[in-house]
Amino acid sequence: MPKTTIGLITGVSILTMGAASAMAQDAKEIGIPDSEYSLEALIEAAKKEGPITVIDATGKIVTMAENFSKKYGLQATGVKMSGQEQEQVIAREAAAGNVRTDVFNMSNLPSVTSQILPQGFGVSWLAPDLKDKIPAEYQSPAITSNNPWVFAYNTDVHGDTCPVDNLWALTTEEWKGRVAIPDPLLRNETMFWFNQLATHEDAAMRAAYQEQFGEELTTDEASATAEWVKRLAQNKPKVTKSDSDVGPIVGAKEEKPPIGFLSAAIFRDAKKDGYGMGICKEMKPWIGQLTPRVAVIAAGTRSPSTAKLFARFMMTEEGMAPQLGDGKISTNVDAKMPEGEASGIANHLDRLYINHSETTQDDFAKLQDWQDFWLTNSR
Repeated sequence: MPKTTIGLITGVSILTMGAASAMAQDAKEIGIPDSEYSLEALIEAAKKEGPITVIDATGKIVTMAENFSKKYGLQATGVKMSGQEQEQVIAREAAAGNVRTDVFNMSNLPSVTSQILPQGFGVSWLAPDLKDKIPAEYQSPAITSNNPWVFAYNTDVHGDTCPVDNLWALTTEEWKGRVAIPDPLLRNETMFWFNQLATHEDAAMRAAYQEQFGEELTTDEASATAEWVKRLAQNKPKVTKSDSDVGPIVGAKEEKPPIGFLSAAIFRDAKKDGYGMGICKEMKPWIGQLTPRVAVIAAGTRSPSTAKLFARFMMTEEGMAPQLGDGKISTNVDAKMPEGEASGIANHLDRLYINHSETTQDDFAKLQDWQDFWLTNSR
């Protein structure tokens, strides 16, 4: 960013618990209070309420809602919706006093901790009987899972080895127009990641530059990360609406297919559709990022106990199972990724960038700066 604008993994993610707890509105009095909590009591209270609508950025939420309905005899409808759209819905419905969406599994943690919870649009709640299953750094707010996003390549063309082993290589002439990414202006998680790298790992980005080019980085930008973002934007990447569009571009049967940035879930699509795709496991400093998903209950829900029950359901292996098969990593220590998960991400978790959650407010505050920076340099 310009100088004028810069001002699972237990025990690895860092969270300043006091600040986060202060931001997360107390949800104990929504539905039955925690002092009267038991799973049985919550279920009985939920049976007296109406149906709920639950939202996530993955279509697997439809299956999760169906599984919940079958298990508890309560009606839940799952709807797929992007992270930015979710933020608009919860804010708009709260402002109108007409809440129709009860539970969100939100992918933009900085927005949740800086806006959604402090402004009272939603609340965070963790079932008391799961507190010994969820590491402390994922309890406040209640983080359901971490979603791996990775750089991927075409294995049909390049075999077992990714042709790129350094993030800076993506800014070179060889890869001009040959990097496929979901539009960062439509995916705040990417912008938050840029700020995370600039804040916490800029030395690693600078070292990676020297390793790639054999000389120290000289830049007028405020950070090595900003210089990388600028060069990537100027290198004319193929920008798509979502990572579902990135997979087929990476897997295209052509002589020089692009490198792509996408979620681990897209590897299941690649397997189903018959194109070869692998993780750029050699990539330095990281092969990608882990993005947290946060359970948020709409503050004005008319079915608070049912909403709480679904939030609890998402924090269990049974509830998160449809997403575990897509490479998501549950924060519940008892939840295991199924055998045969298509991406193989479980073998590379130590190479993924993990958010420093204590600086999410800074990520949110600088979101517009990074969006403007990307837009300016991608023209």
